[in-house]
Amino acid sequence: MIVRDISWRAPYAAFAPLDGVAHAHLLHGGERRVGGWSMIVAGPSSIYRLDEPDRAASWLDDIDALARSRRLDGDTAAPFSSGMVGYVGYEALAGLEPTLNLPQSPYALPLAQFAAYDAAAIYDRQSRRAFISARSKGAADRLEAMLGNDTAPPIALPEFTGLASNFTSAAYETAVHEIIERIGNGDFFQANIAQTLSAQTPSPMSPFAVFRKIASASDAFFAALFQFAEGAIVSNSPERFFRLDCDGAIIAEPVKGTRPRGRDETEDKTFAAELLADPKDRAENIMIADLIRNDLSRICRDHTVKEEAICELMTLSRIHHLVSRISGVVRPGVGVADIFRALFPCGSITGAPKIEAMKTIAEIEGVGRGPYCGAVGYIDDSGRADFAVAIRTMIVDADRQHISIPVGGGVTLRSNPSAEYEETLVKAKAALAVLGLSAEAL
Repeated sequence: MIVRDISWRAPYAAFAPLDGVAHAHLLHGGERRVGGWSMIVAGPSSIYRLDEPDRAASWLDDIDALARSRRLDGDTAAPFSSGMVGYVGYEALAGLEPTLNLPQSPYALPLAQFAAYDAAAIYDRQSRRAFISARSKGAADRLEAMLGNDTAPPIALPEFTGLASNFTSAAYETAVHEIIERIGNGDFFQANIAQTLSAQTPSPMSPFAVFRKIASASDAFFAALFQFAEGAIVSNSPERFFRLDCDGAIIAEPVKGTRPRGRDETEDKTFAAELLADPKDRAENIMIADLIRNDLSRICRDHTVKEEAICELMTLSRIHHLVSRISGVVRPGVGVADIFRALFPCGSITGAPKIEAMKTIAEIEGVGRGPYCGAVGYIDDSGRADFAVAIRTMIVDADRQHISIPVGGGVTLRSNPSAEYEETLVKAKAALAVLGLSAEAL
């Protein structure tokens, strides 16, 4: 592995020439975070896309085989050196479960897509060190030549209009009522439903500009911009799906339970305390933590699955959440394909039991989710992997004049339909503000 120091420039400035370039991606936690890493990849050596759900099993095996063939000895302090970067959409692996019949994704993007990158530009924002990590000198040279050296251009966005949703508030509350009734009948314990907000512009937008604007006011851990010919994914996710370390340690961090930040310190502390004590939110989080613990037990060594934290408060710049952490050590021979088969999609965005919840979601929502509620992240050539749940995620169409903002929440027997609807708007608030929109227009 080649590691070449390069002159420091802000990650946005380095990425600017790649604005709109297909398969050029930026992984960059929110600007309000102290320190953190940013990563740029572009010019992949190979691309693996999934277009047909009945190919999910063989596609996963192909990804796993490629990851094993690229494996390099050694580890680095940086979270990524070279490897595969991409996403798995919510419907991508439905073909692995014969009883699932999910609606098609409404987006032109493939069901899932990974590309292999032989070089990455890495930015340590704490120490202000920038370097290129590459499998060869040629790969390092090619990526370095793509990067910008000047300051990032000003953020310019067109006007967004026509805010709409595929649910009215009344229809969403009716859907919540129906789920509560099914829970009462014993069909399942919890289900996560979503509405999709949408807007358009008179002229093409830059997904990179949208990403920059939302990240500038955020401290979400797993923000990322993925660019493709068929559209773009702008994710500001606070939720880790799973992280796999070189030694086989794996950790999942499901997020359930939400409150807005307060207008002052007193109100903020009140909201946080209310969330920590709320029986509905705690039950929801504990239920999903239990589901994920069971999923992890399918791939982990006996007696290694542990609860590191349950219902811990996570406070971000715009929102409070409850997060739990479940860890384990995978069995020898377990690869990325096995992990996705066991864990995907994340229980925090389906419900429990998972398959029954997904059937109800499909029936009530009536439309596919695409990248939303899937997973975005990377498989490093060192053997590490890190994926976020694709929540707080916007999808930009190929024409760059339409943007979708899906938002949802978990429904339990204790749910209040109007409160569930309002929670989705709380989650959409930051994205809408970036677009100059307000939920009041719905």
